[in-house]
Amino acid sequence: MIRRGALRWAVVGGLLAFPAARAEDEPKPKRVDIKNMSCETYLAQPEEVRPAIVAWVHGYTRAGGENWVYEVGAGKAFVASVEEKCTKSPKASFRYQVLETAKERQAAKKAAQK
Repeated sequence: MIRRGALRWAVVGGLLAFPAARAEDEPKPKRVDIKNMSCETYLAQPEEVRPAIVAWVHGYTRAGGENWVYEVGAGKAFVASVEEKCTKSPKASFRYQVLETAKERQAAKKAAQK
């Protein structure tokens, strides 16, 4: 009876120790400084992360103005426009490219409403 109890505690202890060791082996997430990011640094980011970075900067800087409506497809077009500008001038400020793209989109939308 005592052996079973000891065996159970050994198994439970082993199971508890296993996830702790595994968590230590995982690398910490890479931090990206967006404040002074160049287009070159932005384009070096993984492709699946780029739209999230554009969305974060766009929202953080309030480049969208008072636009609270999301149009399907507009997000992909916006990201593609920013990536195109960054490809043309890789040393330019990434934040500036996002702001300029937003200003151009807002101006085009206002012109279309007239």
